[in-house]
Amino acid sequence: MRSRWLKKDIARQRIDILFRNVLDTARYDPALAEKQAMLIKRISMRYRIRLPYEIRQLFCKRCKRLMIPGVTSRVRIGRSSIRAVRITCLHCNHVYRKIIPKERIEEIR
Repeated sequence: MRSRWLKKDIARQRIDILFRNVLDTARYDPALAEKQAMLIKRISMRYRIRLPYEIRQLFCKRCKRLMIPGVTSRVRIGRSSIRAVRITCLHCNHVYRKIIPKERIEEIR
C-alpha cells in the first residue's frame, strides 16, 4: 500500500521535472520537447495521475500533440463583441476558443 503512494509521488516529481524541461527546450529543439511531452502523458497514464491544468492545456485535444504558444500553436485575441482567445494548433489546425468574461475585460481596462 505504501509503495503505491511512493511510486505516484515519484511519478509526479518526474512529471514536474519533464514539464520544466519541455518549456526550456521547446524553442530550440521542438522534437525533443515533443518526446518529453509524450513521456509526461505516458507516465500520467501508467500511474493514473491527473495532469494539472497548466500541463493539460498544452496538449491538443484533436491530435494529442504538444502546443507551445508561438512555436507549435498560434494565439490570437478576438475583436468582436464577444472577446475570446483563439488558440490554433499548427499540427492539425484545430481551433480552441476561450471566452473572456465581460467582468474580466472591464477589470483589465
